[in-house]
Amino acid sequence: MLRILIASPHPALRAGLHVLLEEAQRSRATEPVMVVGEADTIEASLQWTRATQPQVVLYDLAFEVDEDLAGLWRLRTQSPEVAILALCEANSDSRLLAALQGGARGCLPKTATGAELLEAAQGAVLGEPVLHPATTAALLQQLRGDGPAPSLTPRESEVLRQVAAGQTNKSIALKLGISEHTVKFHLGSAMTKLGSASRAEAVAVAIRRGLISV
Repeated sequence: MLRILIASPHPALRAGLHVLLEEAQRSRATEPVMVVGEADTIEASLQWTRATQPQVVLYDLAFEVDEDLAGLWRLRTQSPEVAILALCEANSDSRLLAALQGGARGCLPKTATGAELLEAAQGAVLGEPVLHPATTAALLQQLRGDGPAPSLTPRESEVLRQVAAGQTNKSIALKLGISEHTVKFHLGSAMTKLGSASRAEAVAVAIRRGLISV
């Protein structure tokens, strides 16, 4: 039996995904699918994962703007055996890259059909990377550098400003009231978006592009 957890702050999306999975399972006569829970917050997704041990988490990148990607990373760190499939807008190329960096097994647009969701979940359990054609196009555009200029979330910008001021990850965590692991995630996400190989380079690129001021 394929065990799936749905994590989204939107009740309509959670209910819709549940129905799509059930209909796809019935029409394709594949192995039984069980939706083990529906989480409406990041903390709830962590708790549901610990309690129900799903094989796959459908994770909607629509939680708090600064924390949804960090939440994905926390989920991956807490339960490395669980395959996470990120759901987002097809044109969110920089967020797709950040989701994959954060440990997502794959990315799907929110417009994916039930059959596509089920096939992706089955592939993810087998360890296969999952990329929908719509998200693949956005990722290739970003990797080629011909997509829109990258943008930083408010939290990523604040972390980079603190780095520019000479602060360590530990001091940044204390100042912002977040964990040191979350600081590392936001910094890594910013570095990926900016194509930087180091903290110093990320700060320099962000300043040059006018993304942060010091």
